[in-house]
Amino acid sequence: MIAGNRTISSALGTVGWLALTCSLVQAQAAPDLSEKKAQADALEKRLPLPTLEPRTHFDLSPPRQERFQKYLPKAYRKLSQREPFHLLVLGDASVLDIHEGQPTETFPGMFAAQLAKQFFYTGGVKVNPGALAKEMPTLAMRILTRMDGSVLDAAAILESSARQAPVDVVLLCYGQNDTDMSPVSFSRALTAAIAGAREMGAEVIVCSPWLPVSDQSESILGQNRPLADIQAETASELGVVHADLGDLSRLVSMPEPENLNEGQVFEHVESTYREYFYQDAIGTYTPRPTLHRQLGALLYQDLLDGSTAAPWSLSGARVKQQPDGQLTLLYQIKNKGSSTLDLTLLPLIAGGWNPIAARSSLALEAGTTQTVTVTYSPRSRQASALQEALLRLPVLICSGSTARVETVRARPEPVAVVWGMETLFNQEGSFLVGCQVVNPGTDAVNGTWVAEFEGQKLEGNFELKRDAVTPLNLQFRLPSAQQASAESPLKLTLQIGSETLVFTRSIVITRNLGLSQERPLLLDGPTSRESGVLLKASAGVNHLVLTFDIPADLLQDSPDGTSPAWQLGLNLDARSYGKRLEQGSTATVLVTGKSADGEGKIHSISPWAFGNGYAANFDPKEFKATLTTTGEKRRLTFTLPRTYLYLHEWALDNGNSQLGLDVRLTLNGPEGYRSYGLNPSHKPTDDVDSLSVLELTAQPTQRVTVSVE
Repeated sequence: MIAGNRTISSALGTVGWLALTCSLVQAQAAPDLSEKKAQADALEKRLPLPTLEPRTHFDLSPPRQERFQKYLPKAYRKLSQREPFHLLVLGDASVLDIHEGQPTETFPGMFAAQLAKQFFYTGGVKVNPGALAKEMPTLAMRILTRMDGSVLDAAAILESSARQAPVDVVLLCYGQNDTDMSPVSFSRALTAAIAGAREMGAEVIVCSPWLPVSDQSESILGQNRPLADIQAETASELGVVHADLGDLSRLVSMPEPENLNEGQVFEHVESTYREYFYQDAIGTYTPRPTLHRQLGALLYQDLLDGSTAAPWSLSGARVKQQPDGQLTLLYQIKNKGSSTLDLTLLPLIAGGWNPIAARSSLALEAGTTQTVTVTYSPRSRQASALQEALLRLPVLICSGSTARVETVRARPEPVAVVWGMETLFNQEGSFLVGCQVVNPGTDAVNGTWVAEFEGQKLEGNFELKRDAVTPLNLQFRLPSAQQASAESPLKLTLQIGSETLVFTRSIVITRNLGLSQERPLLLDGPTSRESGVLLKASAGVNHLVLTFDIPADLLQDSPDGTSPAWQLGLNLDARSYGKRLEQGSTATVLVTGKSADGEGKIHSISPWAFGNGYAANFDPKEFKATLTTTGEKRRLTFTLPRTYLYLHEWALDNGNSQLGLDVRLTLNGPEGYRSYGLNPSHKPTDDVDSLSVLELTAQPTQRVTVSVE
């Protein structure tokens, strides 16, 4: 044991000695650190100073940077410098509908989040913020959508509410609620909106709407595609970004090639796309957050890269009207790729035309072209009028894994009849309907025309060279025995060789209304007719008053006892006389109430309610609506303060001092809710072209408003 201990001690001693020896060696070899530091400092002074560019964003490829700076140069500068950034979203509120989601989860919010991530906005996205955080860069998103909002409102909003906060980029999201508008009218309103945004110093992105679905999606899937097509066209002409949120090719994938007929193909596409929507108990379909995430990514990609190209192209489209009123479409489809395309071609309903026969499938070899024929019938007795020498018809095209709704731009043959759908105010003696005959073909066309209206007959000849246009002199005398408002057909017949083409439009004529004159309202229905509800207007220095006398039996309690028994919708164009003859819009003033005598409820009023140029915060308390009982009648009196119509000259007893006016009174009566209006125009209620004229005099002129429907 003693020997063992001695051995261990000897070993420990040896280790200790070695450690001490190593420490002494290291101490002797340690460099002079102060000397080394001085040498390093001297070396640094001789080297050039480094230049480090600050990172303003994650990597963007040169083509993406170039595209971003081309379309949104001011936005790119602000984002790169991480300055406070303001995104304004305008549109119909339905395009932002989301099931169980927040505004930041809608597609504009997802798009804004992509921008915030790209450019290091560490404060993220704030919706309608009162003020932006100063300690970190933040992106503000302000939403000014409206229920039943229309592109007609956009320019007025940009002149009023939009100016209450800074705006860098305007996202225009219209088209879902405007499907009854013609592409030309929509483009005109969209152009005005873009001009309004640019006047504010803002840049613009135009978004075509996503595709709607229903229990019968085949009837609505293509309804907004003509407007999406004109949005893309208008955006290209004006040099702004366009994103097509209805691009199915980036939302739906087709299965591997299978032997499916056209019905099965449509069912697969529709059912796959429908998974993006939530269906509630009453059958309403609302987009899920998953759809909005996809749309936000699609919007961001279109900003950076532009739209994706299809493996096919369409050209040479033309339509021909048949004697029985049907329409035949012919168009060419070309395979741009290097392999055969097995195509399924499904024409969709849109623009008042219902496809009834078509070639639904074909095999298209690489580089080849084939002609496709489709037959349509009008969905109503009177097909939609053309305001351009073009018909835009949607077709769902599927091939391989790709499904896409294309819009065929077809030129009518042998000629196109293009109508001016404007409203003619203050007509006396006669009126002139805007109408042109266009030859979109390659051969000269000669023919005769006959126009008939209210027993009058006009006729003439036309000779049209290739791409030529000739106006028709459709000037008619106003009917001598005028009702307060009447709707009559105008029939135009063209004879080109042995071919006869017939076109019919409705003409609505409404007499100007004066003060203290009773005017019967028209009961809405297939054929409008005068009712027992009477309207009378009066005006003074301080107020405009509208009085409605209602037969007592036409107004009853609401079915559930809590809903309104009556509703008044009022549109008033109170711009100055010169401005009132220009394009514009108003916003409906809405009033509701119970069947018992008392005050009605004035709902919130838009700042631009009385026409473009208005931008005030109108207090509903300054308006008044009162229901009273007088004998066998009920009387609803609506009073509006004159001071709120501050852009109007308000020259009483002067027939040239006028207001644009329309009213729609809905009453719960023995047959349920029925609506009564001032004129039977079918134009959008927010459009100033839908209004009649109120002259601020008790002795109004004999002038009328003529609306081509």
